[in-house]
Amino acid sequence: MNCNDVRDNISLYIDDELNEEEKKLMEEHLKKCDECSKELEEYKKIIQMLCELPDEEPPVGYCKRLHEKLLNTKLQEKEETEISRVVEMPNKTRNNRFKWIKYGGLAASLALVLLVYGLNNNSLMNKSSDEMSYERAEAPAEAPAAPDALMPSSEENGGGNEYGVAGIEKDKLEDLKSVDKGILSEIGLMAAEQREMKIIKTGSLYVQTKDFDKFLDETTLKIESLGGFIENNSTEVYQVYNDEKLMHGSLKIRVPKDAFYEIITFLEQTTDIRRKTVGESDVTKEYYEKDNKVKNLEVQEQHLRDLFEKATTVDEMLQIENELRRIRTEIDALNISLADINDRASMSTIVLEVDEVKDVNFTLQSEKGIWERAKEGFINTVNGIVRGLGNLVISFIASTPILIPAIIIFVILLNKIKKYWKKKL
Repeated sequence: MNCNDVRDNISLYIDDELNEEEKKLMEEHLKKCDECSKELEEYKKIIQMLCELPDEEPPVGYCKRLHEKLLNTKLQEKEETEISRVVEMPNKTRNNRFKWIKYGGLAASLALVLLVYGLNNNSLMNKSSDEMSYERAEAPAEAPAAPDALMPSSEENGGGNEYGVAGIEKDKLEDLKSVDKGILSEIGLMAAEQREMKIIKTGSLYVQTKDFDKFLDETTLKIESLGGFIENNSTEVYQVYNDEKLMHGSLKIRVPKDAFYEIITFLEQTTDIRRKTVGESDVTKEYYEKDNKVKNLEVQEQHLRDLFEKATTVDEMLQIENELRRIRTEIDALNISLADINDRASMSTIVLEVDEVKDVNFTLQSEKGIWERAKEGFINTVNGIVRGLGNLVISFIASTPILIPAIIIFVILLNKIKKYWKKKL
């Protein structure tokens, strides 16, 4: 269960309306995904806040006014019902007559449809072997429901016929309708073929190695020997230890599905695994549903091309071309999705994060004696005093251009201050 499924089912999960299997899948995903867990907590906080809201009292006299409105509405509805009965009484005989006409028309239409359906089935049974092999498309064992492309679309296309093409004469659609009615019966009788399972295998690993270059070379050779390749490879220096650069690598590996667990085992044996996530996703049902829809759309496309040959006006041609363009766009989109599923099912994906690490060696040194440490301390103190005096002399000489004018100005100001005080005294 992915994040989208979890978000769709959060409300059902909080209301305890999921079955045991769905609840178990939700809880397993919530343990692994911090974002979904955070969203669940936010939902719970909102519900708690709503539950804690105080009940509001209705305004004074509200219940009385509401009761009076309900009584007035009930009396008004009763009066309208009596008036409608009086109005409809004279037309009762006429309505009964129209009911018989409507039901008779429906019965005649049903009989006509059954007759046409029987004739169409007989015509399909008499087709040549070449035509039958062309019209039959490969399909799964169970008969699929009628595809959306063959369903009526008059509302979507502003009152057109069941193919979304307005303005086509009824007699020109007769052949197309007869074949469409036989498509579903033919698909139900197709021989069931063995489905190929579509399993998408994915893995995510974080490992550490002591020799990054050697590991990368060995891993590349192993992947190539299994028929795979490295789709992305990004390396960088993430730390410097004792003037030695430690590397970090991010690799996206693609290997055949049969070699997926073999390369996982190889990585476990050659590196120090720190995190590993392996999963399998079954997309068989999704794949064959899309594949069957493509085949049905292709059959409809061919039928519309046949109908295009029978069109007599430019308006009819343009409308059929628009419908053909829509069907072709949908077929292309489905084929792209099928190709993507085939690629991910045939070639498994592994995302690999690698850090290079080094062993740290600790060596113990003998402790120095008291006299040696005192000697070193005395020397360091003398050196510090000498360096301090030297720095002081250097600073004084360097500041001479500023100190001399400052001293002169200070002396002048001091003399003026003395003269001022003498005069004042």
